Amino acid sequence: MRVNFYAVTALPGTLQPDSFYYVANGSVAESYLTDSLGNAKSVGNTVMVNQLITAALAAWEGGGSGSMPIVADIAARDVLFAAATENVMALVIDASADPTVAAGSALYAYDFGTTTAYKVAEYESMDLVIQWASIQGKPASTVAQIDDAVGKAHQHANKTVLDKFTEVGGELLYGGEGIAISWATKDW
Repeated sequence: MRVNFYAVTALPGTLQPDSFYYVANGSVAESYLTDSLGNAKSVGNTVMVNQLITAALAAWEGGGSGSMPIVADIAARDVLFAAATENVMALVIDASADPTVAAGSALYAYDFGTTTAYKVAEYESMDLVIQWASIQGKPASTVAQIDDAVGKAHQHANKTVLDKFTEVGGELLYGGEGIAISWATKDW
């Protein structure tokens, strides 16, 4: 699959399929991935999430101190909420014990008045592992054969001389000096 990359100042109204959008939005940058139909999935980052949480806590009635605890898992979240004396928001790093979260982190709000926890958002992990066996359209060569070929690619007797040739602005140089070129125009 091919993924297109876009750097924009605002997310376009119509999104391209299989694309990554980097949106520079003032002092915050946001990221979005689109599926094969062009549907966007936002990709959160720590600064953006923390700014949104701080703003939400400040505006939340009975929101307390404006800080947000970060806990390891759902069990730690439950302990935190059980000890709460006011409304609390908490980011759970591994929220997989919540049956509504397939994998990754989740943000929860705890309503002290009703002793109810609400999942506000969830964040899938962006860790990718690409294995040679999973690559489609890869060369028939093995990894070892490719490594060997790359290692031999620049092993020739006159490599030192060849390395002195460079090109700058369309001009051929040898040892940093211009090379005089003459063309034989006979029989053209």
